[in-house]
Amino acid sequence: MGYPRPRAPLPYPGAVAEALPMFKRIAHVCLNVRDLQRSVDFYGKLGFATKFTFTREGAPFGAYLEIADGNYVEMFEDRNLGEVVNTGIAHFCLETDDMDAVMATLKSRGVPFTEKKLGCDNTYQIWLADPDGNKFEVHQYTKASTQYTGGVIEADW
Repeated sequence: MGYPRPRAPLPYPGAVAEALPMFKRIAHVCLNVRDLQRSVDFYGKLGFATKFTFTREGAPFGAYLEIADGNYVEMFEDRNLGEVVNTGIAHFCLETDDMDAVMATLKSRGVPFTEKKLGCDNTYQIWLADPDGNKFEVHQYTKASTQYTGGVIEADW
C-alpha cells in the first residue's frame, strides 16, 4: 500500500521552508533508442501502453508510452539524433505499491531484474535495464522511508 507523498521539501541542512508550487510532477522521460519496436515490445512487457506514435514521412520513429495515469516514457529511434549515448541521466525510477507482485509479473514475462533490497533510505528497490542499457529502478516506499521521515542518510554505495 502506498503512503502519502510529502508536499514540502524534507528537512535537511539548507532546505527551504516551502516548496514553490511551480511543478506537479515529471511528465515524461525521453529515451533515444536503437530499435523502436524492440523497445516498445520491452516496455510493453512491463505493462506500458502505447498512447500514440510519431511518424516521419509515414514511417514510425517514436512512441509515447503510458506507465500509469498521466505518467509517460517517450522514445525515439531517430538517426538524426546520432548514436545512442548516456546524456547524463543516471536512471529513472518507477514507484509501485506491491514490489513482490511486480517481481512475479516480470519473472513470468522473462524480464530480468536484480534481487530486491532495502535501500539505505528504507525503501525497497529492484533494478532493470532496457535493450539499450537504460537503467531504471522500481521502488516501494515503507512507513520508514526517508522520503517521508526526512533526515540525513549515510550512503551505502
